[in-house]
Amino acid sequence: MKEIYLPRTLEKVIRRATDSFKVIMVSGMRQTGKSTLLRHLAEEEGSIRRYVTLDSQRMLDFAKDSPGDFFSFVTPKSTVDEIQLAPGLFRSLKEKVDKTPERGQYWLSGSQRLELMAGVTDALPGRLVPLELMPLSIYEREGRGLEQEPWLPALPPAGRLTPRTPEDAWEIIFEGGWPGSLGLGAEDRERYFEALRQTYLARDVSALSRVDRVDAFRRFLTALAARTGQELRLQPLAQAAGVSVPTVNRWLSIARSSGVIWYLRPFSANIGKQLVKSPKVYFSDTGLAASLLGIRSPEELSRHASAGSFFETFAVNEVLKGWVHNGKVPDFFFYRDNRGMEIDLLIRKSGLLYPVEVKAKSHPDSHDAKWIKAFREALPGVAADTAAILSLTDEPYAVGPGIVVQNVWSI
Repeated sequence: MKEIYLPRTLEKVIRRATDSFKVIMVSGMRQTGKSTLLRHLAEEEGSIRRYVTLDSQRMLDFAKDSPGDFFSFVTPKSTVDEIQLAPGLFRSLKEKVDKTPERGQYWLSGSQRLELMAGVTDALPGRLVPLELMPLSIYEREGRGLEQEPWLPALPPAGRLTPRTPEDAWEIIFEGGWPGSLGLGAEDRERYFEALRQTYLARDVSALSRVDRVDAFRRFLTALAARTGQELRLQPLAQAAGVSVPTVNRWLSIARSSGVIWYLRPFSANIGKQLVKSPKVYFSDTGLAASLLGIRSPEELSRHASAGSFFETFAVNEVLKGWVHNGKVPDFFFYRDNRGMEIDLLIRKSGLLYPVEVKAKSHPDSHDAKWIKAFREALPGVAADTAAILSLTDEPYAVGPGIVVQNVWSI
């Protein structure tokens, strides 16, 4: 039986970029669907793009031993997968693509974020466009990825999807967005995530840095999962993993480079208050985080001590996917000061800050909007007139001027 292909929002960006740039680079975590996406576009394009993967030891040895010759054999109109395993190829690639003005010469994919690959971003200025593929978004899960646009709070909400019930929402948060995990039963799901963790440790972690204490690194990932959606605190994280703070810093860099986590920056402005300086850390997929914590069902997750943080992680990730999968660079922050005022997410667009709160409940009220109102008072002229509370409500409603409560599926 042929596997059903779910259209990815990034498709439309890759098509446009192929007409404008010589090299397209799609990065993202392992098994998010990068190779499937590029193969689908190659078939749709009608071109015969050669597919080469550096997961092949023979091709990897070739790339490392003779980078100057590699692109004499791997000619334009090719896709090179797992390019992060041989970063020395980028200099040779520059020489190759500069021989002709043709656009769309090479598609690259890799399991390491390009901007965090040392020296690579300077190798192909103006020739390469970096894109990122995260796990499936809520639009992509429903086969409507090509309809998704970057989201901003609006009255009324402009989302195209039907709001989900709390029970459905927790099931999807628990399941996560890995294409290979959709629809799996409990035992198969756990086997899938265990295999994913093993592959991650054996390939991505070892490629990025030598990690001798694999058990400690697993504890580190579990401790990170328990802290998703929270402000990053190095010392407690180090204690939970049983390693030093410098080791935690090094391992955080690995987790970020491979796309397992990402940082949400704290917003700062000269408004006479002491603001936090540490970022918030988010797992890129709630299904993986739940698996690391040994959570076995959607019902258990909805009652878990970290349920609120998981719902926030899910909601903020969905907003992020809408921007990243449309090829946009998100300008996102959170806000917290010394008097307890906190905004879960600030989206900066055209000089304005759009406040977004996330509440894992069905009926947020005006009390849940108090910090949005306080933020507007603190930054008049900077805070946008529209704000949102993402929740589990079954229909949108206002809880203050320009403040709409809406379901996550309404983004």
